[in-house]
Amino acid sequence: MKPSDGIRAVLVGLGWCAMWLLAPRPVCAQVAETTLSDAATDAVPRPTDAGANNPFDPEAHRLIDLQEIIMGTWAPEDPVADLFKGEFTAAGEFLRLDVLVHGLVNPPGSPDPFSFDPFEYGEHPIYGFIEIDVDDNVWTGGEPYAPEYRYLGNVVRFGGNVLRPEFSDRVALDGAAFDDDFLTPPFVERHGEEFHLALLGWQFGIGDIQEIVGNGNGVFDAGETWNISGPFFHRAHGFEEFSFVEGGRHPGEYAPESDLQFRHDMDGDVTYVSLVFPLTNVGAGLMRGEPPEPSNQDPTDHASVLEALEDLQLSAFFLEIFPTGLPEEDIIIDWAERYPSDHLDSTAWSVTALLGTSYTQPDPEGVFYVWTDVYPNVVPGDVDGSGVWDGQDTQIIAQYIAQNDRFDGVVDGRVTISGFAEDFSLYDVNHDGVVDHMDLAPLDRDGDGDTDADVDLADFAVLQRCFTEAGGVPPSCFAMDISCDERVDLDDVGPFIGLLTGPGGDP
Repeated sequence: MKPSDGIRAVLVGLGWCAMWLLAPRPVCAQVAETTLSDAATDAVPRPTDAGANNPFDPEAHRLIDLQEIIMGTWAPEDPVADLFKGEFTAAGEFLRLDVLVHGLVNPPGSPDPFSFDPFEYGEHPIYGFIEIDVDDNVWTGGEPYAPEYRYLGNVVRFGGNVLRPEFSDRVALDGAAFDDDFLTPPFVERHGEEFHLALLGWQFGIGDIQEIVGNGNGVFDAGETWNISGPFFHRAHGFEEFSFVEGGRHPGEYAPESDLQFRHDMDGDVTYVSLVFPLTNVGAGLMRGEPPEPSNQDPTDHASVLEALEDLQLSAFFLEIFPTGLPEEDIIIDWAERYPSDHLDSTAWSVTALLGTSYTQPDPEGVFYVWTDVYPNVVPGDVDGSGVWDGQDTQIIAQYIAQNDRFDGVVDGRVTISGFAEDFSLYDVNHDGVVDHMDLAPLDRDGDGDTDADVDLADFAVLQRCFTEAGGVPPSCFAMDISCDERVDLDDVGPFIGLLTGPGGDP
């Protein structure tokens, strides 16, 4: 249990003595920014509702397609007037995080079944999480309470296993991973994140929006720029039970108000979703035009990444003296020996992303999102996490079918996933609810229908020949099912055009 209010002040005072003894060392960032690139036109629908029958409409509501994540140390020209105008520099006091998404995407409206309005700000809302591991250690930080909404809980829906070896014992291979038991593998709750950027759809209202460039109609349109205030940047929930933080919605929560900018670039037809947040309390003071305040475990005044990490160190220090016995201590205890200021170089942080769109009607079970893209990507068909699709993967899937075929009541070379798409399986490579021969086939869905190492008009002829509105794709047409939805239709035409190179691969 947490220290009682009666001894809290004494503990905090002693803690700051300990903090002085563990004086943080200065940060020496060598690179001001880093860019993480995601494959273009790889967005695919991955519903999560039981029965997979709640409607969504990718024709009317764009599948969210991540292109880049840019992250670095930022210095605004005038932090009081405009946080988003400035430059990346190692001398900055702010974090800047840019999420670049293909096309026009909109701020998310509410997906809640009781106040359902996901398209309030436009037809293409974006939802999801960018999870940030600042110490690049999967054993510190995580999400014990809702891992089914995060990267580790959904990445295999995209057709393969993770490539990062540190995630090998914690990725959810199927729905059985969510057992609400922190101590049992897979450790899907132990991502290692210290912070996340959350796009949930209920963190702001119309009064929190400032239209920098806009027509005032309440819809985020092409070419517009909006600044939105809300609790978007959040420290990991797993720390809250042990934290001294007060002033949030509940004790331990570190989710201060932050500024998010949506900006659509018409020239590149991309939307920038950008966060600028103080790395230090010096930055927090600059943002308010005030002298910096010392860290005080209160995110409602001068909040920063450093203050949040110093609270982790303080909390972990006292857990060593006054352990709670809770298993979740494991994700914070190592912070007792850390220097928080050693972890302010955002170019060294480890990042995962899970993004998606909305259903077109509320789900009575409270399932909110259709996931469409992840970072880092998986290799379709690579179920052993080797980084390539090969014969070993085919053998593994075939063995799975042989071992589980009879359990769905029919021996037919198919394993039907009960409860799909709430439940899922790593071996259901095409995410259609059935593990069968379609999951054994090569998955080079790259538009090169005639396999001559380019994408040109000859391949367009293959696209026309394969074009069908019905489900099911013969092996000769796999390359043309670019959207990976087991049919070759209008969803594949746009991505195909984006892949055109000309004969011989010449652009």
